[in-house]
Amino acid sequence: MAEIKSALELALEKAEQYGRATKEELTRGQFRDQGRQLAVNFLKDGGDLEAEISSLPAPAQEEARAAIKEVLLRNITLPRNGELEPRRAQALEGLMLVARDKKAMARQKAELEQLLQNFLQVRNNVLQQLKARFGAGIDQMQRALEAQMRQRVKVEVEHLPQFQEEWRRFQGQLFDQFEPMLEACKEKMLSL
Repeated sequence: MAEIKSALELALEKAEQYGRATKEELTRGQFRDQGRQLAVNFLKDGGDLEAEISSLPAPAQEEARAAIKEVLLRNITLPRNGELEPRRAQALEGLMLVARDKKAMARQKAELEQLLQNFLQVRNNVLQQLKARFGAGIDQMQRALEAQMRQRVKVEVEHLPQFQEEWRRFQGQLFDQFEPMLEACKEKMLSL
């Protein structure tokens, strides 16, 4: 008579089958780990990324390239403080080195840099407009505080709670607008 298995026993057997990685999957994972490490080292110290990739066995190179691109692309973000981060330039340089289609990557890089410049321009223009708008009433506030405290007071526009609240709201909208465009650009770069 056939043995009847419980649902738990059947589920455990299936889980055991899914949990086993094939030798090929393990090897690909190892190549991807090597690629990630190469990218981290490149971001830290620079170096010759192309030579590093060439030194890998032929089957490892494509997996390593994909992992390198993923790590480098994670280091390209919209500037939070109004300045482009130095790591972004290093990441873009690395992407150019590992790209299979260098011309297409150069075009995509130019598009990404233009996007970042547009972001900064919009951000800085609105920041100046906000400062001007809030700065118009700051003199009155400053005189009232000086009269109340009987000493000289300097009120900074950026420190006003109303300014900070409006600035945070605008920045959220700006990131919501530009983040999808940045991600689309990065997705194209991943495939090059």
